[in-house]
Amino acid sequence: MSEITENTGTEETGTENTGTQVQDDPPVRNPSVINAAIQAVMDLIDSLSIFATITRGALGTAAGLACEIGPSAPDEVYLDKGRYIVVDLTINGKHPDLETLSDALNTIDDSLTGLFEYPTGDNWQIADITTQTEPRIIGREDNNEWLMACDLLVKVFHERNVSE
Repeated sequence: MSEITENTGTEETGTENTGTQVQDDPPVRNPSVINAAIQAVMDLIDSLSIFATITRGALGTAAGLACEIGPSAPDEVYLDKGRYIVVDLTINGKHPDLETLSDALNTIDDSLTGLFEYPTGDNWQIADITTQTEPRIIGREDNNEWLMACDLLVKVFHERNVSE
């Protein structure tokens, strides 16, 4: 939807301008198939009610969970250009109590890899989530917060329409 604003300023020319400007709203972009699928995985993780909601990107300075994708590529491509994409998803966690953090990452791994039904979108569907690496200790920060990570493989089917 466009918004009409009145311009009555004299900022640039020093003369009064009472014209009308039309400002277009930025176009609405649909997330890519990969981003939509990763958001769906993040929603699954948040539904587990772990000690923190998961974010995308780097871990912050406080206890929390974050995820980001690693190198990924189509695993299978079909004649209609539909494809399975295997996404390497790293989940990082930080917490002062190692047992709490370990339980959280193991719960995420066990829950997501044990599902029989996965989220779907308009032209995509998560077909499976498997463990690439079990939760492991990465280290401990100077403030005594433990760091752990695990890697999941998220297999996404992307259906291509002839018009795409």
